[in-house]
Amino acid sequence: MPKIVDHEQQRKRIAESAWSIIEEKGIEHASIRAVAAAAGLSPGALRHYFSTQDELLLFIVDYYLTRGVDKAAEGLVISHIPIKAAKEVVLQLLPMDAEKRTAVGVWWIFAIRSLRSEALQTKKDELTDGLHYLTKAVLEILAQAQLLPAAVDIQLETLRLAALIEGLTIMAMLRPELYASETIEQIVTLHIRELCLHGAATDG
Repeated sequence: MPKIVDHEQQRKRIAESAWSIIEEKGIEHASIRAVAAAAGLSPGALRHYFSTQDELLLFIVDYYLTRGVDKAAEGLVISHIPIKAAKEVVLQLLPMDAEKRTAVGVWWIFAIRSLRSEALQTKKDELTDGLHYLTKAVLEILAQAQLLPAAVDIQLETLRLAALIEGLTIMAMLRPELYASETIEQIVTLHIRELCLHGAATDG
C-alpha cells in the first residue's frame, strides 16, 4: 500500500528546517539543498513542494512573518491609556528581541528580491499595506482620545510613522550599539508625544 504523505505537515517541516538554518547561519545559507538536508529530504523531493528558492522564501515569509504578526496581535494586551497603547503597538513592529531581528533579516532579503520577482511582489505589497494599516490604527487611537491637533494629516502621518518604523528597523540591524532597544523605545515615545496635543510625561 502506498505511503500516505501529509503534504501540509511536510511543508511545515520544511519551513521550520529553513528557519532553523536562517537563525543559526543566516538566510544566505538557506539553499534548496541545505533546507532539503535539514528536513530529511532529497533536493528533488523538496522541489516537489518548492520549485525555486523564491517559492521557498515566499512560504517562509508567509509561515513565519504573517503568522507571527497574527500571533503577536492575539497575545498583545493594549494599555487603556491611549498614548501608552499607541507606543505598545509601534514597539511590536520593531526588532526589540533576537527573534524579531531574525525575521527582519528575512524580510530584507524578501523585499529586495521582490523588486525583480513577480512571484514575491504581491506578498511584499500585502505586508507593507499591513504596516500602513497598523500605523494608521496607532494614529486613530490618539485621534479618538483627542490627543492629536485637528490640523494633523492622518494619511501623511500614517506614511511618516511607517517610515520611522522602517528606518529604526534598519538602523537597529546596522548599528545595534547605537540603536539598542531602550533607545528605540525612547525615540518612539518622543515621536508619539510630539504628535500629541498634551501627552503627559506620566503617560509614556
